[in-house]
Amino acid sequence: MSKIKQILQKENSKNILLLLLVSFFVCLPLLSKKIDISYDDGVQHIARLMGTYQSIQEGQLFPVIMSKFCNNFGYSWNLFYSPFTAYVPLFFKILGVSFTSCIKLFMFFVVFASGVTMYFFTKEVAKNKKIALLAGIFYLFAPYRITDMYIRNALSELTSFAFLPMVFQRTIWSFKRKAKKRIYINNR
Repeated sequence: MSKIKQILQKENSKNILLLLLVSFFVCLPLLSKKIDISYDDGVQHIARLMGTYQSIQEGQLFPVIMSKFCNNFGYSWNLFYSPFTAYVPLFFKILGVSFTSCIKLFMFFVVFASGVTMYFFTKEVAKNKKIALLAGIFYLFAPYRITDMYIRNALSELTSFAFLPMVFQRTIWSFKRKAKKRIYINNR
């Protein structure tokens, strides 16, 4: 069965919808006017998003120098951070929202993606959907992830939480493949 069909199974879709609901609950404070993401690293990410947006409007496809920064001398902003955390939030700019809202929507997307990736990783390891769902929910409430989101505004670190379960899953697949290869070679 292909991975897409596996994801769309009825049991998985119920659990994914539940993870979506929990993700909304985790991100609920982002809707409040009291939560300001422009402090700590947040102001850097907002400025980086604005600079990337301006550079794309100027015709740079992969902007690394924000020409309007530093009194029009330019600043090499996208050399230090992954471009993924600049380009994906800009997709939300199509909706006509502010740069701050783009980052908040991206944070919600990353929170949901991290819960889903942990769900599928744990489901493969534990072979139990209930345990996988609990692991996904607990992962959404991980204290360091919440700190990255609401206190530090570390967008790149927050994004890495979505990829960590995939890295572990691929590592396990690699070990399984090597073990099968060894068994095949030894049985010849």
